[in-house]
Amino acid sequence: MKSSSNWLSLVCAVVWLVSTEAFAEEILKTPYGAEWKGNKDGSIPEWQGQAENKETFGSGVSSEKPLYVINASNVEEYKSSLPKGLQALAEKYPETFSVPVYKSYRPAYYPDWVYSAIAENKKHAKLADGGDLLLNTSPGIPFPEPTNGYHVMWNHLLAYKGVSASIKFWELVVHPKNKTGLIYSTVTLSSEYYNKHRDKSTEKQMYMYYLSSVSYPPSLAGSSLLIHERVNAALVPRQAWAYITGQRRVVRVPTIEYDSPMPRAEGIRFADEIDIFNGALDRYQWRLIGKEELIIPYNNNRFFEKLLEFDEIKDDLFSPYHLNPDFLRYEKHRVWKVEGVLKQGKSHPYKKRIIYMDEDSWGAVLAENYDRNDELWRVSASYVKLHHKLPAVFKVADVFHDLKSTSYYAQGYLDDNGTGIVTSQEVANKADFKPSGLRRKGVR
Repeated sequence: MKSSSNWLSLVCAVVWLVSTEAFAEEILKTPYGAEWKGNKDGSIPEWQGQAENKETFGSGVSSEKPLYVINASNVEEYKSSLPKGLQALAEKYPETFSVPVYKSYRPAYYPDWVYSAIAENKKHAKLADGGDLLLNTSPGIPFPEPTNGYHVMWNHLLAYKGVSASIKFWELVVHPKNKTGLIYSTVTLSSEYYNKHRDKSTEKQMYMYYLSSVSYPPSLAGSSLLIHERVNAALVPRQAWAYITGQRRVVRVPTIEYDSPMPRAEGIRFADEIDIFNGALDRYQWRLIGKEELIIPYNNNRFFEKLLEFDEIKDDLFSPYHLNPDFLRYEKHRVWKVEGVLKQGKSHPYKKRIIYMDEDSWGAVLAENYDRNDELWRVSASYVKLHHKLPAVFKVADVFHDLKSTSYYAQGYLDDNGTGIVTSQEVANKADFKPSGLRRKGVR
């Protein structure tokens, strides 16, 4: 085991005994609740996010070669370690889709104060209203020792992705025979949940202030969307306002939640699929299937670097039916697997959802969404990497595949030669997120 830095002297790493009739095995945990050690065959390493890796991990990763490649010709051989959604893509697009599998790395790390908050949450965080509400949390993931599906889903919803930031995003829809025009926007956000100076959370704890402003194409430039979101969205629904450049006015948006369609995604992504899943948990019954060792998107440094040349190589990146596998990276990791089944009397186009959460980031990296006939309809994947600026494991791109239409929607982060993300460990000024300021920000 590698030496740890000074924060380890805090009560952060969690140790407990897992007993069976035959033996008891000690499992050492990272400060955020993942298993510290690797797996038995070495395909998953021990945790590498300690002091010596901070600010250094990533160099050389993009030049590595895959250990093996999974495609339609050999997918049967890997079914035990490949999520069903990736299997479905390989079978749907046998000529073009593949999963290049690389050496696995676990470089995730977070600020020391987040580790301390997680230790506090282990003692105080609690659920109410059948799991739909969360109370009494400090600014960290709430349940480092999850025992049910609601625990894991709340950990995903409140995974650390920085405190405040300004991020440049791109998005487009790819149809089998054409692509929509690229849309560029700047997203400014501030997470009140991760305000390290706040008190324990109450029912009405603010989660995030979010402001998105389109910069391209010219026909949409200046259009803005402002969102105020609470942690307990089932109790206090998110509020949203939009500035429409053509009308030069601010309007209240009635709803952007659950299965509300997202216009720029052309119906391929619903409102509750941002970050693979977001918003209130109350329409589904969430069951923890367990933790599994699976091949998932991870450490996508090469894809991230290719986006620096975005305008020049977009045709290479965005192939028909799916992203170009030549630029993608998959690794074996431990993931939490949760099933969401639509509750009786609730409505949503997805009757069932299977969501996979990475143990080191608690972020959802894959989702399988089923229609009302119990057929797999859509597959979502988040191509993540470690971003030292946050610091956190965060998306390079999220991709939403419609297996019926064979189209997909992609949205991601553009580095823009190092200026694409500006971060702070402090929350932003709330005055920057007032509806009255939307019109002043609108520029045609």
